[in-house]
Amino acid sequence: MQALRNIWFLALATCTEGIRHRALWAIVCLSVLLTFANLSVTTLFTWDLGKVSVEFGLSAVAFTGLLLVFFLGMKILADDLERSRIFMLLSRPVSIWQYLAGKFLGLAMILLLATIILGLSAALSIHYVLWQYPGFMPPNFSWVSYAMALACQWMSLVMVLSVSVLCFSFASHPFVALLLAVSSYLVGQNMELLRRVVVENAHAGVLTGQDNLVFALSWIFPNLSLFDKKYAAAYGIVFSCQEFVLLCLYAISYSALIIYLATLLFKRKELA
Repeated sequence: MQALRNIWFLALATCTEGIRHRALWAIVCLSVLLTFANLSVTTLFTWDLGKVSVEFGLSAVAFTGLLLVFFLGMKILADDLERSRIFMLLSRPVSIWQYLAGKFLGLAMILLLATIILGLSAALSIHYVLWQYPGFMPPNFSWVSYAMALACQWMSLVMVLSVSVLCFSFASHPFVALLLAVSSYLVGQNMELLRRVVVENAHAGVLTGQDNLVFALSWIFPNLSLFDKKYAAAYGIVFSCQEFVLLCLYAISYSALIIYLATLLFKRKELA
């Protein structure tokens, strides 16, 4: 029980620190502007206005989440080292795994709050576009599909956050951790495409016949393309509850494993 209380205390403290950080509100304001730019950008298209509006709104949420992970999240973790706050925490009955788990949950809460706020603002802009141009409403459009796509977007950001914590746990400098986290995101975002190219294309160049290598990489890097449901939301394609539950289990298990590995690596990190 004491461990859970420590994790919850660290999570709340991290979430409060993030909310008070000026960078958070600067990023959120930027994303809100991008979301409401949806009202003018979609009018530049002469077809599929509804589809473009939905994808643009969800893309704004994804863009903001990545900024929060790569800049605000890494900044909070780096400040603990630079200002020696981590030594004060670890001098108390708080273990390394409790510290990392608390920080991870606190940053995940910030991502959840930002996703809800930006998701609602994007929904308002989408609703206005669909109301203004009813003839371009996507067939079978459903707000349920939109909500599920938004939830999948948040889960993918949580997985990217866990990888960022892992990179921070062993990198010698925060900038190195940032580069590693961005690289991992780019690989994970294109992992499903790479797997299909290798499996379905007999002329894949140097990757021809490297099915086992690609399979191993798909387990090491997060398969973020599985969580990209902007296309499904734009066309009102409701994916099954079973698929949604499997995605939830994948995100939870992958993030938990990565945080566990981060704990093992952080114990060997030179903090002084």
